[in-house]
Amino acid sequence: MDEIHDGVDGWHCLSTSSDWERWLKATIPHDWNREVKRRLVSNLKHTLVGLEMKAGLIQPQQDSRTTSRSVLFEPYFQVMTFEFCVGTFSVCEGLGSAFHLANAGGDAERRVGVDQWKAALVAHFDPTHDRELERHVSQVKVIRDKMHQDRLGARENIDWHDFGYDGAFIPAKQALECILMTNSDKVPGNTNLIDLATE
Repeated sequence: MDEIHDGVDGWHCLSTSSDWERWLKATIPHDWNREVKRRLVSNLKHTLVGLEMKAGLIQPQQDSRTTSRSVLFEPYFQVMTFEFCVGTFSVCEGLGSAFHLANAGGDAERRVGVDQWKAALVAHFDPTHDRELERHVSQVKVIRDKMHQDRLGARENIDWHDFGYDGAFIPAKQALECILMTNSDKVPGNTNLIDLATE
């Protein structure tokens, strides 16, 4: 996203979901179930452009703490960082599952456990563990799981400070940056999910 100028308040999107197809098709295993791959590309391209839109609001809101030019109501900032973690988790889960299933063979539509897809994700995108992908994805999962309402009696009070910039957005952003370094030449050039000039 980018700010609209010429005296008009608001924002406009710099990329579309179709811009992500090139990177996804290059990254998802080639020798895999064609129909499942098509559906995964369709799902993740919309998730990625949605993450761009959220990052385009989260970062300026964080910067507003020094500029005093707020972009979001503060409670919505925390909801937005949570949503960014949910979207990042979905990207990691989808790609990790694809690599696990491609390596394991068999039914491409079967359920893949978290430990299985996370191990496959790290093995492919951060095999040397230099970029701490496993730690970042684990933190993203912690944030994502805080809002699950499947065990109400066991849930502690949610500390909304956990959904802040440093504790939620940064680990999710770093996880995405690590993943997007693979085939980075096919990442949309105007994305805000990775600084292509420094990677």
